[in-house]
Amino acid sequence: MKLGRYQAAERAEVLTSWKTVGGHRRVAVDSVQDMLRDRDAVLKHTAGDKISVMVVEDHADTAALMQSMLDQLLPTAEMRLARDGFSALIDAGMRPPEMLITDINLPGLDGVEMLRALKLHPGTQKLRVVFITNHSPGELERFGPLPSGVPVLRKPIQIDDLRRALQLDRVGA
Repeated sequence: MKLGRYQAAERAEVLTSWKTVGGHRRVAVDSVQDMLRDRDAVLKHTAGDKISVMVVEDHADTAALMQSMLDQLLPTAEMRLARDGFSALIDAGMRPPEMLITDINLPGLDGVEMLRALKLHPGTQKLRVVFITNHSPGELERFGPLPSGVPVLRKPIQIDDLRRALQLDRVGA
C-alpha cells in the first residue's frame, strides 16, 4: 500500500489516502475527522455575529409573515422553518438555534410540549423563545401551564411586538 495525500479539486481539504492492491482508494478516518473539525471551526468563524432563528409554524401565510418580519429585524440571521413540533425538535436538537419562535397549536407535538422537551437538552436550555397563537388566554389552558418568562404574542403579529418579545433592543440587533 502506498500512502499519499489526496486533494479535492474544488476544495482545499486534504485527506490522507492510499490505494489498495486492487486499485481502490481508501481514506484514513482520522484524516476525515480532522477535515470535519477544521470545517466546523471555519463555519463558526465565518458565521460571526449571525443569529440562528427557528420559526415553527404550520400555516404558510403566517410563516411567510414571520420570515418577512425577521428579514427586517435581523437581516443577517440564519433562518430555519419547521412545519411541526417533531421536525423542529429534531432540527433544534441537532443544530440548536439561538432564538425560537413557535406556534403553540401545532400538528402532532404542540409548541408547549416541544419547548418542554427542548429545555431538557443542555444545548437548547437557554433559547430565547416566543410563543405565537390565535388562542385567547382561556383557550391556552388546555395546553397546560406555559413556561414562565416566555412571551406570548397573538396573531396577527406586529413587528414592534416581536422586536420587544425577542429583546432585540437589549442585544443591539
